[in-house]
Formats: sequence, C-alpha cells, structure tokens
Amino acid sequence: MDLKGYTVFITGGSSGLGFEMAKALLGEGATVAIAARPGARLDNAFAALKETGGDVYAVPMDVRDEEAVKKAAAWTEEHFRHLDMLVNNAGVGNNVGAGPDAEGRTPQIFDIPTEAFRTIVETNFYGYFLVTKAFTPMMVKAGRGRIVNVSTSDATMTMKGQIPYGPARAAAEAMSKILSQELCEFGITVNVLCPGGATDTGMATDDMREMFRKMGRTMLPASIMNEAILYLASPEAEGLNGEKIIGNRFHEWLAERKQ
Repeated sequence: MDLKGYTVFITGGSSGLGFEMAKALLGEGATVAIAARPGARLDNAFAALKETGGDVYAVPMDVRDEEAVKKAAAWTEEHFRHLDMLVNNAGVGNNVGAGPDAEGRTPQIFDIPTEAFRTIVETNFYGYFLVTKAFTPMMVKAGRGRIVNVSTSDATMTMKGQIPYGPARAAAEAMSKILSQELCEFGITVNVLCPGGATDTGMATDDMREMFRKMGRTMLPASIMNEAILYLASPEAEGLNGEKIIGNRFHEWLAERKQ
C-alpha cells in the first residue's frame, strides 16, 4: 500500500490503539498527526514514531477543551491543506475510578464518583463531538474525507459494571450512525472500529490484568486494529460508510464483504 500524501489526524495517539494505528499508517507512507494532552507521554510517543522515519507530527490537545480542539483543527488545515482521515480514538475507561475490582465486583450507581463519570462521558462522547465538529469543515471544503470512530463491543455497552463507559461508547456509536447518513452528501464517510475484546492498553487496570491471568486468558494486543485501519485508508474502502468493523474479526468481515 502506498499512502504517500495521505493525511491522517489521530486523537489519543500517544499510546495504546492510537499509537499503534499511527505507526501502521506511517509505515505505509501516510502523513500522521497524533494528538493527546500535552506532556511526556505525547513527547515520547512522537520521538518513538519519528525514529521510524515517517512523516509524523505531535499536536497537544485535550479533546474536552473546545478551544484547544479548534486550535488543532486550524493547525491541521494550515499545515496539511486537506485531511483525508480523522480517527477519533482518545478515550478513558472505567480505570479512572468507576469500574470493577480484581474480583469482578462492580460498584452500584450510588458508589460511582461523579467526577469519574463526567470525565469518561466528556472524553468518550463529548470529545468525539467537539473534534468532529471542528475537523469536518475542511473535509466538506475538499468534498471528501473519512472519519473513523473507535468504540467498543456491543456487549460492553450494556454489561454489568460498565457505567458510564458502556453508555458513553453507545452514545458515540449512535452519533456515528447518524453522521454516516448526514455527511455522505459531502463525500464524507463515517465508520466505527473496535478491538473486539479487552485490550492491553492504558485503559486496562492491574486488576483487569490479574482477573484475566486467573482465568487463563490473554488480552488482545494494542495492534489489533492495525490491519483494519489500513484497509479503511485504502482505495478498497472507497464509499464504505456506516459500518462497524471489529479488529479481531476483520478477516472474516472482509471475506464476507467480498462474497
């Protein structure tokens, strides 16, 4: 695949799924900007990706801060002139203080810290809104563009112990479905991508890892969505819209699509 000249902006690109997708896209020649809250993690991720020889940029941005998001969008339009793909990936899980403990015990609604609830919803849903709102105008101007919204499995959205993470992801996915219908008239497609299971990223707590160890199970690697994101950036995905692709079932999905 030759993605030279193909521009991508990835939120939450300093670690986990975002970092791995950025690395995969850079490996095929794409120009990639990774965005995350300013700090050592973003700096270190940028340095690591730069070592690959790819055309990469680091953009300090908190997806919950509308002014920071607008500033990042203006920077992108100034430096890239156009944007081929926007990946809404920045997210936080119940590891901020709202989820199950090592034994799988889940807090009741009256036990969930309000600030943790707000942080998860604002990052995983409100942040998707702010970023999409700020970045789509340049796609509209170009008459083309691809938006990929990272989500979770359908089961997780309503699973015991997943308040507020599951509902926040469900809201973002519902918004994605609506946007796929509203933005197609501008040549913009919107698809959803998720790993397909618990993934070993910064969202995973030590309690979760211990729980998996006790069950004799292995978490999915952070690179689980790399093949899918490359497909979504390829000419083969031209016109693909309103789909949900699951990383660990990508080959089965693609085979069914080609039948």
